[in-house]
Amino acid sequence: MTEIIDFLFGALGGLTAIILQANTLEIPKKLNGKICLGFIGGMIIGGVAGMCIDGQPLTAFMGGFMGKEVLHRFMDLKEFNILSKSDYKRNIDTK
Repeated sequence: MTEIIDFLFGALGGLTAIILQANTLEIPKKLNGKICLGFIGGMIIGGVAGMCIDGQPLTAFMGGFMGKEVLHRFMDLKEFNILSKSDYKRNIDTK
């Protein structure tokens, strides 16, 4: 039962972040044969992030609020590339 509450509070946090960031809600739609989730995608990410936190509704809300931003920053940082240890060491040595 607490997982459902955590998911709901995380989704609410994700929805709050979307509203504060864009001041609008993008309705889900089908575009060029692809489904764009709109604000529902942010709520799903927020809900999952809320479930990963310690089980308190307030921290689940905050996890959902920051979940999408953390995911975006992580994707920008890693650029979906997995570096081997030697590549990682080479990148550090050049800086």
